[in-house]
Formats: sequence, structure tokens, C-alpha cells
Amino acid sequence: MIILLNNTIIKSKTCVRWLEVWLNRKLNFKVHVQTKIATVTKTLHSLFRLMNSEWELNVKSGKQLYLTCVTSISDYDVEIWWNNQKSYLVKFRKLQNAALRKILSAFWTSSIDAMQIEVEISLMKIRLDQKCKNYAIQIVELSKKHSIRKRTSISYSSQYSIELNLDLNALKYLNWNEMKTNVS
Repeated sequence: MIILLNNTIIKSKTCVRWLEVWLNRKLNFKVHVQTKIATVTKTLHSLFRLMNSEWELNVKSGKQLYLTCVTSISDYDVEIWWNNQKSYLVKFRKLQNAALRKILSAFWTSSIDAMQIEVEISLMKIRLDQKCKNYAIQIVELSKKHSIRKRTSISYSSQYSIELNLDLNALKYLNWNEMKTNVS
């Protein structure tokens, strides 16, 4: 608790929301991920009600709704908190699997891998890792005077350029749809 000069009392909090990211004292993003999961669950239930309506959305429309409404929420600022945490991945994967079953009107015993191929939605881990790698490439292309670039380690840029076999100077002029990389 802090008391200011004009006798205003400011109580300490365990979590603070800043730029739509929930931060706690340990900076483990547990509250942030829990909030994201709750928001994604609420959004999914709204989509499920829409899919159960008399209009009967087709697979393409269901996929488009999922990608625009759900992944935009779940993937927001993933570059900050994602570090291959298995517990977070399991929770988001369960939500994605429920969405796939609803989009395809599939049984609970249906293969998740087959549904992902049918709907053309990538694995959750692959999508989150790809967003982090794309952000790393953006950082590498920033000016060396940029505040974000100054706060990254020296080995940061070479790690991603070696891992992806990319010539970062040539990427500015390449067609991304035709580029082939050896991402494992």
C-alpha cells in the first residue's frame, strides 16, 4: 500500500493489465493465458450457437469464423508469453479440437489429425511457433537504433537466420508464397 502526498491510498495488486496483456509479479503470464482461454471459450460458444442455427454454416464458413474470431483472440501477443509451455498448449489444443469437431459436425471419436487436414488448420504448436519466428524476423529487420532491437541479445538474429536458412537481406524482395524453407 502506498500513500501519496494528498492522502490518496493506492493498494497493490497481484495482476495488472497493460496493453491487453495481464502481468503478475512473477511474469509467468498464467493469469493472461487463463483470461485468453476464458475469452476464447466464450467466443467459441457464441460460434457454436451460430453453427447450430437453422442456417447450417458450411465447413468453409465455419473455418473462416474460427480463424477470424477465435485465433485473433488466442494468438494476440503470443510472442510475449509463448515458450513451449505444455500446460498452456494442452488447454488451447482442447479448444481447437472442440472447434474442429463443431465445424465438421464430427463425432468425438474422430481423428483430430484427419479433421485438421480436412479443415486445413495447422497444429496449435506450429501456429504459435510460427508467429514467434515471424516476430523474430521482424525484429532482425528493424534498425539497430530501434528500442526493441537494442533490447534483444546479439545472438538473436543469427539464431533465427541459421535455423530457417534465410538470407535476411534478400527476403525484402522475395515472393513469400514461392519461398521454400527447411523448417522442422
